[in-house]
Amino acid sequence: MKRNITTHLICLLLLPLTVAAQGFQADVDRLTKEMYRLYSTHEIEPFMTVTDQLKEACLKTKDEGLFYRTWANQASFAFTKVSREKGMEIAKAMNDYSQQHDSKLGFYYSSLANANQASALRMEIKAEEYYLKACKYKQAYLPQINAAPAYLGLAKIYHNRRNQKKILEMTDKTLKEPNLTGPSIVDAWSYRCIAAMYYEGNVQKTELNKAYTEWKRLSEKYNYRSTFTNDIEIYHARVNGDYETMLELAKKVKHPLERAQLISYAYEWQGKWEDALKYYKEYKKISDSINTSDIRKQAAEHALQMDIIRTENEANALKLHNQALRLEHQASELEQERLEKEALDLTLKNRNIELQHAAVLLKNDSLDRHAQQLRLSEYQSKLEAQQSKEHARQLRIYTGAVLATLIMGFMTFYAYYRQRQLKKLRAVNNELQTAYNQLEETTTAKERIESELRIARDIQMSMVPHEFPEYEGLDLYASMIPARAVGGDLYDFLIEDDNLYFCVGDVSGKGVPASLFMAKASHLFHTLAKQHQKPAAIATRMNDELTEKNDNSMFVTMFIGEMNLSTGHLYFCNAGHNPPVIGGDEQKGSFLEMEANAPIGLWPGLDYVGEEIASIKGRPLLIYTDGLNEAENDHQEQLGDDRMLDILRHTDFENARQVVEVLEAEVEHHRHGAEASDDLTIMCIRTKVNT
Repeated sequence: MKRNITTHLICLLLLPLTVAAQGFQADVDRLTKEMYRLYSTHEIEPFMTVTDQLKEACLKTKDEGLFYRTWANQASFAFTKVSREKGMEIAKAMNDYSQQHDSKLGFYYSSLANANQASALRMEIKAEEYYLKACKYKQAYLPQINAAPAYLGLAKIYHNRRNQKKILEMTDKTLKEPNLTGPSIVDAWSYRCIAAMYYEGNVQKTELNKAYTEWKRLSEKYNYRSTFTNDIEIYHARVNGDYETMLELAKKVKHPLERAQLISYAYEWQGKWEDALKYYKEYKKISDSINTSDIRKQAAEHALQMDIIRTENEANALKLHNQALRLEHQASELEQERLEKEALDLTLKNRNIELQHAAVLLKNDSLDRHAQQLRLSEYQSKLEAQQSKEHARQLRIYTGAVLATLIMGFMTFYAYYRQRQLKKLRAVNNELQTAYNQLEETTTAKERIESELRIARDIQMSMVPHEFPEYEGLDLYASMIPARAVGGDLYDFLIEDDNLYFCVGDVSGKGVPASLFMAKASHLFHTLAKQHQKPAAIATRMNDELTEKNDNSMFVTMFIGEMNLSTGHLYFCNAGHNPPVIGGDEQKGSFLEMEANAPIGLWPGLDYVGEEIASIKGRPLLIYTDGLNEAENDHQEQLGDDRMLDILRHTDFENARQVVEVLEAEVEHHRHGAEASDDLTIMCIRTKVNT
């Protein structure tokens, strides 16, 4: 009975919270619908009010994804329908908020918003940089997020550059994204139709008709018209020789310049030259007018771009100023330590001087006592002479008593004074001895720590192999240089049943924690490889083990491979690691294109995707950590991917060891004495083609 009463009381207490949560969610749903309704209108004030309210409601319901999507929609709406300055101001506020709260979703959506605005300003290089940054961040940390807008934005840029290969690559990635919406699917197929137009002859007709059929089906299924609908329909009619349909569609084009041009083409292909000439003249007239307007528009956009660049330069200058202040603070701390050390040295020197002074005083006391003894003997001689002359016993007794009293008093005073001096000398000596003992303990502790770190480094270096296999047709060499006494990089390899298993990894963080995590990861790889498991299965099993009790959220990026030494067939899995460089038919290196996987140790329950290459015989493979391409000099300038590829492409290497040693030398030359900021690990595998 008591239990039932308690249960009822708890339910009554939780009821208001449940009702409040349902109320907040109802507000979120209502405001979300209102936001999307107003987005297509020009009702600026209602839209801004609704999105501000929706952001507050999302904070209450802790819906982080909808919160940043709402903020991004607000920036896009303001950019297109209020002013570009207002849109960029909102996007910057979202980026600052994301940095303050270290939000991965915020970083993704702010990068996407900046990319869309840069694309609208025709700053395609900047837009491409932001889109790629958003895609890379999504692959590393947000696999569940739909990145179709970023890939479609890149497809638009590559369409402007007429890069057919890149357009198809971006549409393939779009269609593989989770939780795709109908408009995103239709837009992806729209770009595939556009890419088909870049073909020539019969190939163009075949590819366009194939893409057009699927695009038409999806457009009707989702009841959605893309921005390229008219263009696709017109080009489809032209390629198939249906010029009447093309003419009808061209007359419906809203833009006067495009309408006049397409109508002129349609009449020309029908052989109606007078009508074609008429619309061509109209096209030229409109074109001349638009060119003048475009020049003014481009001038305004150029001024806006200059403002953006000026703002970025000011932000960079502020960062440099803050770095200078931090350096000054560090220099001040070093100067303070130097002054404290000098003060300690001066104190020790003063105590030495005090000891020397005390020794001088003792010597002077000894000389005074000897002089007193001489004077005492002289007094005694005079007394004896006086006694012999006066022969007066009473006077001799009286004089002796007086002299004895004086001597005893003097000796008592001298003994008391000497005792006080000795006591002071002992106190000074004890203080000096304590200071020396503390200095000796500090020196001993420092030597012990350095010794332990040397032992740890020796243990860590012994965990990676230093003897490389002498196997016919195989040339393998690897090297690891920690940035500190111990590091977090690793590499390993072993040969089992004519198969070479190998890996290169980079643990997050530095020092002893990273080295311990590295040791565990290296042991897991070696154990699983001996079980003849495939690279993807090894990565999955390692992730299951390393995510358990990982309170410090440490992780490791790894490239894991298995190569058959007879056929050259390569299975591999890349877990968030730098893309390896693989040679081609002419031994010119390029980055290996791979499936994106998350680093190992971050999220439990992941299934890693593996890939394979039929044969890499005769194609050198270079795997490395970011201590190579991100090595910095005193000016914080990185070696970079382009420089690394340039070295590999324009140097004739005799063997794998020379590849590794040349790259290590280039890193050392680039740093030019600057302290290494990260561990450096390089592995090179070269195989010979059977003759």
